[in-house]
Amino acid sequence: MKKICKFILALIVLISLIGCKSKEEKMLDYMEKKYGEEFVLGFAGGRGDTLIVQTIPKRYLGTPKERDKYYRGQIFYERNDIGDDYGAVLLKESTNEYFRPKLEELFGKNILIALDLEGQYFHTDFVKEMNRRKENRKIYGEVGTEPPLSGGIYIFGRVESEKDREKYRRGIYEFIQYLKQEGMFEYTRIDIQVLDERMLSKAFNENTEAVESLKKLGSKIAATKRNKILKPYEEDLKKTSQEYKDKWIENIRKSNISEDTYNSILLYTVIRSPKYVKSKGLDTDKRINETLRNYNKIDDVIFRIEGYKID
Repeated sequence: MKKICKFILALIVLISLIGCKSKEEKMLDYMEKKYGEEFVLGFAGGRGDTLIVQTIPKRYLGTPKERDKYYRGQIFYERNDIGDDYGAVLLKESTNEYFRPKLEELFGKNILIALDLEGQYFHTDFVKEMNRRKENRKIYGEVGTEPPLSGGIYIFGRVESEKDREKYRRGIYEFIQYLKQEGMFEYTRIDIQVLDERMLSKAFNENTEAVESLKKLGSKIAATKRNKILKPYEEDLKKTSQEYKDKWIENIRKSNISEDTYNSILLYTVIRSPKYVKSKGLDTDKRINETLRNYNKIDDVIFRIEGYKID
């Protein structure tokens, strides 16, 4: 009888210990079970009775992604109920990979894609989520403020003449036509930048003085000064392996792109679809007075910054 009592007592203690996991342990267990990998917890805050904790996969520790808000999700803990929005990060990554083949076809391999399919999501796969939204529009109609396909596309290249500029204008125009064909243009707000590819040179990045000199130019459009700093590395860029370039681009923080690329903008445009402009009232806001562009002609691609021009 005593043995049975001891066994029951031990079982009760064990059950109580299992039930006494900390909130942190419960959240980490939940994330690992849902996404199949280990996560770590970051900054914690609150909203009413809900505990909100930032999280990233453990594999990002010690990499630039650890400090990149683009890859952070949130866990919500309320009265032992746990939820999260990390799926939005996976959806962003799926969106980027969906468009990569077409963008590489138009602009080459040296590109950084940081797109975001905003709004409530049900799928982490871009195609499935877009199809769901299209079906919803058929059933419920358009609500007028659809969440946009937003974010940015960053192309590493060279612009030294009007001919070069027009080559990129043509590429951007063709990308917009591709979006239309895919039925993904209606609610679009995408920044597109052409950045100086010479910063991908291995020799340049190993020269601390040169890197610091480029950083000091800041956001100034100083083509002459930038060209003076980067010109010595044109030959080395040809020798720099694609593997090195890919790694350098991969290490750019998508939430700090301007800082990590030293604001070396050669060309900049923003693509806003007419429906997006109207849904945000940008065409009637006198401070902005955005023109409705259907992008049916190449001249609709307007460069707002032409930082390649020698000053």
